[in-house]
Amino acid sequence: MDEPCSALDPIASTKVEKLIHELRTRLTVVIVTHNMQQATRLSDYTAFFSTNERGVGYLVEFGTTYQIFRSATQKKTREYVEGRFG
Repeated sequence: MDEPCSALDPIASTKVEKLIHELRTRLTVVIVTHNMQQATRLSDYTAFFSTNERGVGYLVEFGTTYQIFRSATQKKTREYVEGRFG
């Protein structure tokens, strides 16, 4: 799912998140989001991607959602999670 709640109001977003929680008992669900709060609510694992100076995407870090949001090992991940997008 690519930004599944990006254009939804809070009530509709809650319904979509509840559906995702139901689906994940039977399926693997992959979500792309810039919403850090939503990522922490919905995911067991998190992958952080970025782009290099040529615009080529690459994986910066992967781990449990708890590890990524509490003690990321990569500086770029920590800065993004902390809101310093430089």
